[in-house]
Amino acid sequence: MRSIVLLLSCLIAQQLLAEESCQRAPDPSRIAIAGGSITEVLYFLGEEERIVAVDRTSNFPQAALDLPQIGYVRGLSTEGLLSLKPTLVLGEDDMGPPEVLAQLTQTGIDTVRVKEVHTAQGILNKVRCVANVLSLENAELVAAEARLVSQLNALESVTVSKQSPTAILVLMFQEGAAIAGGENTSADGMLRMAGIKNALVDVKGWKPLSAESLIKANPDYLILTDRAVSAAGGLDKVYQTPGVRLTNAGKHQHLVQMDGMSMLGFGPRTLSAALRLSEITQEK
Repeated sequence: MRSIVLLLSCLIAQQLLAEESCQRAPDPSRIAIAGGSITEVLYFLGEEERIVAVDRTSNFPQAALDLPQIGYVRGLSTEGLLSLKPTLVLGEDDMGPPEVLAQLTQTGIDTVRVKEVHTAQGILNKVRCVANVLSLENAELVAAEARLVSQLNALESVTVSKQSPTAILVLMFQEGAAIAGGENTSADGMLRMAGIKNALVDVKGWKPLSAESLIKANPDYLILTDRAVSAAGGLDKVYQTPGVRLTNAGKHQHLVQMDGMSMLGFGPRTLSAALRLSEITQEK
């Protein structure tokens, strides 16, 4: 019986979260954040003084690393959150687990999950959503939006065509295999924003790639997160990998290393990262 009650509570909490997204919070004075992109948005808006805690994915800007931690975005703790006395828990759309969100709702703490769409417009909408939750209506918000719109307009001219280069975006290496993003991932959205075709046309989600799969996909570029390069033992080690060496990317030394969160977080920095990737692939 108890498990049924908990399940119903989780379902109710999830429904409330869906309905509350982007609505103005009653009291956004003490915010616990679950999701690095949301942390970036608050700093981008100049509202970082409201933050009382962040999750482990909140590693930008540097100042965020000094804030109290509440664990991983999908592995939050009710006790840890309650001890910080937040008036609002604000997170990305995959924050959880559901039972923790249900418990927070039952205690009366406002909990808002922000929808994520892996497009340039989706980033602007995320910033606007957070601003609305915080009831921001000021000159700083107008200026912040203007900076994003300028980058968004620049990306509008970047489209994926038959002549566009192909690429694979590697999150990390695990037991020698590249963990790469296929369709319906932030990696795919990032590549499209930059006017690059995802070479993993028949792959959905994040998948490990064998050397044979990498060679078959034969990308023109290999886009690697800092985490992937570190796991491989350095960029030179990546070049020496048989699966990389025999691709167009390896043959022409078209390996690009960038900060993973800036590319895949879909916060304010992701627009700049997409523009940079577009410039790099057009330079070669």
